[in-house]
Amino acid sequence: MSYIGVVQGARQRGWLQWSLAGALSFLVACSSSYEAPVDDRSNNLERQRAEILSSGQSGSGVARNPATASPAPQSASTSQGQVGSAATVVRPVAIGGGVRRVSSDTSTAGGGSSSQSPSAPSSVPLSSSNVQSSAPVQQQSVSSAADRPAAANQSPTTGAVHVVARGDTLYSIAWTHNLDVRTVALVNNLNPPYTIFPGQRLIVSDQAIASSALSNMPEIPASPAGENIGSSEGQRPSESVAARRTGSINTRTLDGVQWQWPADGRLLSTFSDTQARRGINIAGARGNPVYAAADGDVVYAGQGIQGAGNLVILRHSARHLSAYMYNSRVLVGEGDSVRGGDKIAEIGTGPDGRDLLHFEVRVDGKPSDPTGFLPSR
Repeated sequence: MSYIGVVQGARQRGWLQWSLAGALSFLVACSSSYEAPVDDRSNNLERQRAEILSSGQSGSGVARNPATASPAPQSASTSQGQVGSAATVVRPVAIGGGVRRVSSDTSTAGGGSSSQSPSAPSSVPLSSSNVQSSAPVQQQSVSSAADRPAAANQSPTTGAVHVVARGDTLYSIAWTHNLDVRTVALVNNLNPPYTIFPGQRLIVSDQAIASSALSNMPEIPASPAGENIGSSEGQRPSESVAARRTGSINTRTLDGVQWQWPADGRLLSTFSDTQARRGINIAGARGNPVYAAADGDVVYAGQGIQGAGNLVILRHSARHLSAYMYNSRVLVGEGDSVRGGDKIAEIGTGPDGRDLLHFEVRVDGKPSDPTGFLPSR
């Protein structure tokens, strides 16, 4: 072998050794672990690992052949089990400070976004548009609850309610609540003969009724709830006629009604709107006669109104009523007819223990000063 051949062989061996050393250094460098930059927008220290791509996909996470990609979404079990499928890309998700891989389906042809699998927890915050779109529905349900109509078993007219008791008449109910009896009938849609029954619920509110509607109403009978008026309806009781007032009687006519004093005693108290019983008190002895203040019909006789004792109410016209309280004895009943001066009751004892007659006058259901209707003495 010549000297030149020996030198060339040594050079070839040196180059080969250098090449092997370089390749070994390259492999060592490639085997070191790669760490992606820290995401400075994250609250947790996350390390983003490289995407795990299957064959036929590029680094963007979209298959090179979108037409061959499977468009069907995967179920929870499939998406977690087949990580390396052609339609799957594994991405990191931070949960509780750790790193977890969840799969997401790649979009089909024409789409550039990916939808998350049903098994993956949603980390997307609720958008303002979603909140605004649901707000009107909630507001509508609240307003519907506020505007919900009353129950079907309630009266369409609002107001206080009076439960009819046995022996009540429309007149006694109206008197108790300072109402015109015609208003009570109209508000409750009662029709002739205006029969009421025990347990019936009546609205007793003072509502505006046209005067024409009131004046066109027929006469309301004094029919007590749950009771029958005797055959003497419309007649004058014989005892009342026999004991009627005699002699010279001072009267006064007002609004078509001829008034006289209901008792002969002196005036004990005057009318006041602040009193519980808005009328006048007339002195007398127990058993003294109580006379009808004017012609009329008996529309209530009984003890059903609390605090009134034995009470008699007379109707003198569609607008005028009179009441006689604390009687020790009553001589008339509902449906009887009386003339002014007929004896209808006897004086009894008032709530303060004094013998007297409490006398009231109502016009259109409202208390009025009786002395404005009675004649001077």
